[in-house]
Amino acid sequence: MPVKSSLLGSVTVSGDDAKALTRKLTHGRGTRAAVAAAQNGCKLATSFAKRGSVVIKLKPEPNKANG
Repeated sequence: MPVKSSLLGSVTVSGDDAKALTRKLTHGRGTRAAVAAAQNGCKLATSFAKRGSVVIKLKPEPNKANG
């Protein structure tokens, strides 16, 4: 897999891996979790743009029995 990286973090991919990566970026689908995270991020960005602040409400996790 021909991959070159630089000190500043840029990465160059070539050959068949470059073709596969291009195909994945063009036609790939996000997971449900990724789509939900992006939607939540858009809501937070909209809230920040309107109000200048963001409110995040945390829900406690249900207790899990040790087993």
